[in-house]
Amino acid sequence: MFSNGKSHEAAVFDRDSLGIGDRIEGPAIVIENDATTVIEPGWGGESLAGGHLLLTRGAPRPKVAADSRADPVTLELFNNFFMAIAERMGAALAETAHSVNIKERLDFSCAIFDASGGLVANAPHVPVHLGSMGESVRAVIEARGETMLSGDSFALNAPYRGGTHLPDITVVTPIFDSSGSERLFFVASRGHHADVGDQPGTARRIEARAHQHVRACRRTGATIGSHC
Repeated sequence: MFSNGKSHEAAVFDRDSLGIGDRIEGPAIVIENDATTVIEPGWGGESLAGGHLLLTRGAPRPKVAADSRADPVTLELFNNFFMAIAERMGAALAETAHSVNIKERLDFSCAIFDASGGLVANAPHVPVHLGSMGESVRAVIEARGETMLSGDSFALNAPYRGGTHLPDITVVTPIFDSSGSERLFFVASRGHHADVGDQPGTARRIEARAHQHVRACRRTGATIGSHC
């Protein structure tokens, strides 16, 4: 068989002759009456109950040196790949939401950002959300960048931190590598919550009252974010 630019000696197996638990290491070819399964080098196949053949990677992919030249085909593939992730985020949000604003009005947006908060890809959701969402991601990095851990999520609706209006709450989640030590990128979603805040005209007065409340708490020595 020919794989990864070169020829390989590959064993050929009859699918009907495999027993439950039998494992085949690639390169190999599994044939049956209506299909042919090619097991690439570095992959393996295990015959399961019910006639299933489970393929798993046994060897890590070889590291490839980065090329600064943008190949148009590869670029387009990755553009669609990342956009599909953002679109799937939106579909999952709509399917699991209870809010009418999100489930029926679709007043939400989802996007992927790099480790510094730069936009990588977004789904074709609400433009006013997407235009400023990166500012919210960078605000989270500025405030919590040194203390982020794998599994953390941050919610904010601050108008001066990339927010649109108070009912639009943004949830920002850092994604780390498998060891949890290196932050790779961020995923973020912004949705309209009808029971939070008000429209911009009233929001200015809410903000003023909030600042007065914070100052009052500080005068009494209370800890912001606990009971105050």
